[in-house]
Amino acid sequence: MFNLKHVVHDWVVEPVLSFVAPAQCLICGEPLLQSHKVVCQSCYGKISPLDPAYLESLRDEIRTPYFDDLIVCYPFDQTFQYLIHLLKYQRQFSVAELFGESLAHFVPLNFDLVTAVPLNPVRYKERGYNQSELIAKQLSNITRIPLSSNLLIRLRNTQSQTKLSREARKQNVKDAFTINGEVEGKRILLIDDVITTGSTLNECARELKKNGASWVTAAALATPTDFFQSDDISQMDVGDRMLDQIHG
Repeated sequence: MFNLKHVVHDWVVEPVLSFVAPAQCLICGEPLLQSHKVVCQSCYGKISPLDPAYLESLRDEIRTPYFDDLIVCYPFDQTFQYLIHLLKYQRQFSVAELFGESLAHFVPLNFDLVTAVPLNPVRYKERGYNQSELIAKQLSNITRIPLSSNLLIRLRNTQSQTKLSREARKQNVKDAFTINGEVEGKRILLIDDVITTGSTLNECARELKKNGASWVTAAALATPTDFFQSDDISQMDVGDRMLDQIHG
């Protein structure tokens, strides 16, 4: 949807600000070297890679996985929380470039297509862009894996996942997606920004496999690690409070 305010910001305000003010780290405010567009090396270096043991536990807790591989780069810590908030709500698109560059270091190159989990249509209308698609686009630019922006279509506005149990999340997104393209025999890299229980990614992977995809790798930038995945919503309160701040 056309939004004049966003156009003015992206094409007039942002270039002017970039010209009159030196680039600064979005986290600590220190001046950035020319090669750093978003955060300084010190701040970004504080985001530790996700513990492989936690990733393995997350895999095990996704019952009946339809994807063939799962890649998650980082724990969802305060630095990452702040960066993704800037991307989703402050239109800091250079954060998507940073995330795409980071993810490119974690994924193999043997894919036919890269695509992103489609955003809830209501949120897309409000925001004007899908942050996961921006990340996928940057990854595609770096790896030369072809981007298929509309390969997955969300058929309906699903309820927010934030306050739902694992089983309720699965039911909430069941049959919520469809395919818009040819995936028969293809290896697909499926991108999302944050994974919690994996219900949405897994449902997207199910739809891809149902339509003949030979391999699906689900990849996300981060996952909360301060709660155990559980059907008991009371055990998920801590993680959900953090997710409330990025999902609104």
